[in-house]
Amino acid sequence: MIVGGGSGGTALLPILHEYPEIEVVGVADIRDDAPGIRLAKKLGIPTENRYCALLEQVDVDIVIDVSGSRSVSEDLCARMAKKSVELIEGLSANLLFKLIDERRTREKEALGRLEEQEALYKIGIMLTSSESEDKLLSTILDCATNLTQTPAGSIALYDDSEGCMELVATRGFSKNISLRNSWEIRGGGLTEHILNENTVITIKDLEKFEKAPVGELLKEGVRSLIATPLVADRRIIGILYVDDFVPRDYSAKEESILSLLATQAAIAIGKMQLYEKMKRLATTDGLTGLCNHRNFVKALRKELKRSKRYGHQLSVIILDVDHFKHYNDTNGHLKGNLVLKKVTATMKNAIRSMDTLARYGGEEFAIILPETDREQALNMAERMCQAVERERFPGEETQPRNTLTISAGVATFPADAEREEELLEKADSALYMAKHAGRNQAVLYQGE
Repeated sequence: MIVGGGSGGTALLPILHEYPEIEVVGVADIRDDAPGIRLAKKLGIPTENRYCALLEQVDVDIVIDVSGSRSVSEDLCARMAKKSVELIEGLSANLLFKLIDERRTREKEALGRLEEQEALYKIGIMLTSSESEDKLLSTILDCATNLTQTPAGSIALYDDSEGCMELVATRGFSKNISLRNSWEIRGGGLTEHILNENTVITIKDLEKFEKAPVGELLKEGVRSLIATPLVADRRIIGILYVDDFVPRDYSAKEESILSLLATQAAIAIGKMQLYEKMKRLATTDGLTGLCNHRNFVKALRKELKRSKRYGHQLSVIILDVDHFKHYNDTNGHLKGNLVLKKVTATMKNAIRSMDTLARYGGEEFAIILPETDREQALNMAERMCQAVERERFPGEETQPRNTLTISAGVATFPADAEREEELLEKADSALYMAKHAGRNQAVLYQGE
């Protein structure tokens, strides 16, 4: 039973009422409008103006006196002496309140941590089940903004080959910010500040932030943010941001859960990037970045089936760098690799988006030209020969013609062959004829 419905009784009542081991059998206060009396009535607990009357009505083991009245305290002491009832008052009542309140606080914190762990567990499942990098990044942003109740956020990944950050996912921003998709890490800039700190950075008001320039964010209307580096295996992967358009005090809980999310996100992104890299290595040439021989044959088979189904022509060009062994022997393999890269770039500029350019092997390249007849393919091959001849390559003066050139052979379905193996053989035969005729030219397959 609680005697006193003021601040003390009002604070104790909900705490004691939460525990199933404790039954609050009544609350007494001389005032009908005392907050403790009103609360007791809402909870269905008996109330009385006179504590002595309440004592007669209920079966009580403990009386807690928080009335603050000396006369009430003396009277209760006299009454409790005649009964086997425990009386808690004064400093003891205050200590009881603090102990129970502390326990309730700890229970709430434990429950909060449990809820965080459950949320992160669910997030972990979502991250590992993401089938593509875009889906993964979208899931991370959704989780980050939901957990922190922020209206906007973004993910920037670090491109170690270029030494810059690339904005890869955004939420809640205008289209303008998405257009600025990459930036260099400048000394003294905000990105450098975040990466150097290597921990969660909270900025409550960007207008008052003086450690780094933030003008671009302010132009977007951002006023506060949390940013955390994404690090996996001691390697910087990027930065995760959550943003608000008003100044805001972020809680320690929000910082903590975003840090935990960032750890999971960094691992998931790192694994996805490794998977994508391995997939690219399986289908592309490491030096030129072009489709490799195996993937080229696969693509040719697919395009040939489509051409047969719809009655379209299809042409193949096989190209070769003239006297490439001589160039390598004279200038070295490093410069030889540069030549292959530059020839690749020249040919990329000449082909259409629907065409497939591949490194066929060594210094040989091949191109699939869907819906292209013999003359059209020959014209493209000749343009490539001319384009490479116009380019300047280091050390090309050592070549037999004092310039670096390519030769090309062209074969077309269905005029020259019906199957992909035959088509490639005919194009290779035409290339041999181009070489035999003096190089630096394109030749159509002419038959046996």
